[in-house]
Amino acid sequence: MITRRIKKQSGPLSAFLLALLLPFITGLFSGASVFARTLYVKPSSEVVVRTGQGNDYKIVAMVKDGASVEFIEEGDDYTKIRLANGKEGWLLKRFLSNEPPLGEIVASLRAEKKEMKQRQTELVRKLEEVTSTLSRTEAERDSVLTERDQIRTSFRTLQQDTSDVVKIKNDRLKTAKENELLLQKLAAVEQENKSLQKDDAIKWFLAGGGVLLLGMLLGMMFGKSRKKKSTLL
Repeated sequence: MITRRIKKQSGPLSAFLLALLLPFITGLFSGASVFARTLYVKPSSEVVVRTGQGNDYKIVAMVKDGASVEFIEEGDDYTKIRLANGKEGWLLKRFLSNEPPLGEIVASLRAEKKEMKQRQTELVRKLEEVTSTLSRTEAERDSVLTERDQIRTSFRTLQQDTSDVVKIKNDRLKTAKENELLLQKLAAVEQENKSLQKDDAIKWFLAGGGVLLLGMLLGMMFGKSRKKKSTLL
């Protein structure tokens, strides 16, 4: 990207500005990589760390193979690093690698395997818990469904019973009304019967009186006829 920008720039002022900014931009990019890079000493005997880039500089420290160091700056044949104890110095590039040592890789893989096994055990335990919970939930669901069916059956039976009760009640009301009408008719008949009985008594009384009167008249008539006969004799 920087090369393309240089090609697109025109004029001595732009070239001068780019010449001033290029080291600063390069430093920014190299500085950004400092914080993200960790290097490892390749398998060898102890490697010397010096104060400068060359064998003439003083030895700062001796590092063993596999030690991790922090990248600071890159030179021609040397790389400036920072040790774990905070010391800084220059170390030959050929003794550095971006890959961690085999022993550390194996240890990391073992730790990762152990962690994965623990996670697998935890997942199996959680799966068993979920399966158990699911079984309980299914049993509760079946129980709830059975109870629901029972409630539905009871509700339908109650509806039928309620319908029968309502029908019986209506039949009772109807029967009571019919009984009331019958009682009213019976009372009317009894009243009419009493009236008829009273009329019959009067008729019989009149009839008896008439017969008695007729008998008296006949008696009187027969009595007169007898007197006449006796007088003639």
